[in-house]
Amino acid sequence: MRTVNGVEMDEFEEIRKRKMKELEQKYLKNRSAPGKPVEITDETFDRVIKAHPVVVVDLWAPWCPPCRMIAPVVEELAKEYSGRVVFGKMNVDENRDTSARYGVMSIPTLLFFKNGELMDQITGALSKQALEERIRKII
Repeated sequence: MRTVNGVEMDEFEEIRKRKMKELEQKYLKNRSAPGKPVEITDETFDRVIKAHPVVVVDLWAPWCPPCRMIAPVVEELAKEYSGRVVFGKMNVDENRDTSARYGVMSIPTLLFFKNGELMDQITGALSKQALEERIRKII
């Protein structure tokens, strides 16, 4: 075994591996999904779906009763899937371009993205279990 200044090379390798793991964890933590939905606009939409591996976008409006019904479910899922899935909320009254781009005709509509690609789209106030099923399919 080769030594450098009295330290065996295996020891250097262990230090290097440990440091790489620390840096990787720090990187993943900084890119991880927050524990609450983030506000998305037409201007930030593409950047958000490309910056995170899995993104669920809730297209909603304040005047929509089913949207208000599903909002607590989305918030709960954002907490439960923190670090794995980014949940975003987009007000369709203020952000019409993205709604038109994805052919959204009714709300609430949820768009499910993986690596920037649309994987699934659902409309209506579904149960938490139904939404979790869709999420599990893409993560």
